[in-house]
Amino acid sequence: MERTCRTYLNRMSYDGAPTPAMAAGNVHRQRSGGTVDDETDRISELPDDVLLDILGRVAVAGDHHTVARTSALSRRWRSLPWPQIKNVSLDVGNFFLRSDEWIHVRRRHRFAEQHHATAGFTDALARFLAPTPPSNWVIERLSLKFILTRRDYVRRIGDLVGAAAAAGKVKNVELEIVTEMKFLSYDERRTMLGYGARFKHLMQDCVAAFRSLTKLTLQYLWFHGPAALNDVVRGCGALEFLHVNQCGFIPDGVQLDDGDGDGGAPPCALTIDAPRSRLRMLVCNFCYIGHLELVQAPELAFVQHRAFFLEDSHPISFGCTPSLQGLSLSHGREEDDDDVKLKLSDLLVNVGQLQWLSLGFDISKIWVQPEHPKQLGAALGRLRELHLKNIHPDYDLSWATFLLEAAPLLLTLELHIFDHPCSPYWHKKGDWSENVTWQLSPEFRHHHLAKLSFHRAFHLEKDLPFARLVMELAVNLQSVTFRIKSARCDGCPTTQRKFPGLAKSRLRFTQGNENADAFVKELKHGIPTSAEITVLFSDSD
Repeated sequence: MERTCRTYLNRMSYDGAPTPAMAAGNVHRQRSGGTVDDETDRISELPDDVLLDILGRVAVAGDHHTVARTSALSRRWRSLPWPQIKNVSLDVGNFFLRSDEWIHVRRRHRFAEQHHATAGFTDALARFLAPTPPSNWVIERLSLKFILTRRDYVRRIGDLVGAAAAAGKVKNVELEIVTEMKFLSYDERRTMLGYGARFKHLMQDCVAAFRSLTKLTLQYLWFHGPAALNDVVRGCGALEFLHVNQCGFIPDGVQLDDGDGDGGAPPCALTIDAPRSRLRMLVCNFCYIGHLELVQAPELAFVQHRAFFLEDSHPISFGCTPSLQGLSLSHGREEDDDDVKLKLSDLLVNVGQLQWLSLGFDISKIWVQPEHPKQLGAALGRLRELHLKNIHPDYDLSWATFLLEAAPLLLTLELHIFDHPCSPYWHKKGDWSENVTWQLSPEFRHHHLAKLSFHRAFHLEKDLPFARLVMELAVNLQSVTFRIKSARCDGCPTTQRKFPGLAKSRLRFTQGNENADAFVKELKHGIPTSAEITVLFSDSD
C-alpha cells in the first residue's frame, strides 16, 4: 500500500525541487493526458482524511523527499496538518532536476544546478521544521545531507536546524556535508582548504545547529592547524559519531597552490583531546595526517583508521580511551610499501579492553610483525572477534596463528581474501610468504575458538591447509564456513575471461553437491572434529 501511495504522489509531483511558483500551484508543465494543474485539481477534490492517509503512509515508508515535494504543490496540500514523523532524512541529491545529477559535478553548469537543488532541499527542510500548533511532536532524529556551497545558502540550513533544536523540536541532528566536487585529488589541496574554511564559517555562523549534533560526516576538507577537528569534538557536546574521509591537516600559515606536486607541507597529527566529549565512534579514512593521536576520549568505543602506514611512524596512538572495545586498522597499498612492518604490541599500548579487531592489508604484504603471545597479552588478552581482510590470494595463512596464541578468549576468526583479479597486484609474481613466518608452540591448543570462516572468490582449495591447522588447534570448534564471494566490479568478469582457471575454480562448487562433499571430506580427513562444515555462495563480505 505504501508503494502505491508513493507512486501516486510521484505521478502528480514535479520532477525537481519545489519553486515558489510550484508552492503557489502555478505549474504548467505538460504531461501525457493533461497538465500538472489538472491532476492537482482532481486530487484537491479528495477529502482531508484521504490526503492525510496518503501522506502518512509515504512518511512511514521513509520517503520524506516525496512528502516534502508533494506538500509544496499547492495551498490545498500545504494547509494539511504535517505528518508527525519521528525520524526525518533529507538528501540534497534527491532535489536535482535529473536523477543523481549532483554526482556529475564537473559539468559546465554544475553550480547553478547545485544552488537550485539546495534551495529545494532548504524549502523542504523548512516545511518539516515549520512551527506547528502546540503539540508534543518531537523529531527524534533529523538526518541531513547537503552541499557545502555558498555561505548564505548553508547558513539558512544551519539557522533552521539551530532554531528547531533550541525550541526542542529536534532531539538529535545528523549531518553529512559534501563538497561541490564529487572527487578531489591530492593536487587540489588549495581547493580543499577553501572548503575547510567554509565549514568553519558554518560552525561560527550557526552555533546552535551543532549543539544537538550527534553524528557528523565530512569529506575532502583540509584545515590549517592540528586543532580544527578537536575543536569540533570539544564544541559539539552531544557528538557521538565522527566520520572524516580524505580530509587533511597542515601547519598554520602554510599556503598551498593546487598542482604543486609533492612539495607541499608535511601533515599534522590528528589529535583528539576531549576529556568531556561523548564521542563513541571515530572513522578516519585515508586522511592527510601524520598519525592519529587519541589523547583523551573517555567514551570512545570504536575506531576505524585506514591510511598509508610508514615504517618509521606509528599510525595511531592511545592515551586515555578506557571504553575502547573495537578497532579497525587498514594499510593502503603503495608502490614502495613492501618493507612496512609494525608491531601490534607497540601500536596497542594502553589498549586493554579490546574485544573486536580488524586488520586490513589491501593486497599488500603483511604489515604486522609476529610476536610472542606474552608481548601481546595485555592488548589481545580479552579479544573475542578477529577479522583479517584483503589478504593477497597467494598468501600462506599460517602466519595468523601467532594471533590465535595471543588471544586465548577468541571466539570468532574471519579471513577475507582479496577478490579483485582485475587489480595488477593480484598477478604480481613473488613469494607472498617470505616476509612473515611464525612457529607455533608444540603444546598450544585453543579452547574458546568456536567459529572459523573464509571469504574468497576463487580457488577455495587454497584455504584447506590453514583450515585443517585451526581445526587441529581449536578443540571446541563448532563451525567452519567457506563463503565463495561474487566478482563485484565491472573489470573482474573481463579478467576472468582472460584467466579461465578462475571461473573453473568457482564452477566446481555450482555443479551439484559432489564437489562440495569431496572438499569437506578432504578437509576433515584424519581430524576428529564435530564442527559443522559449510560451503556456500555469498555476495556479502
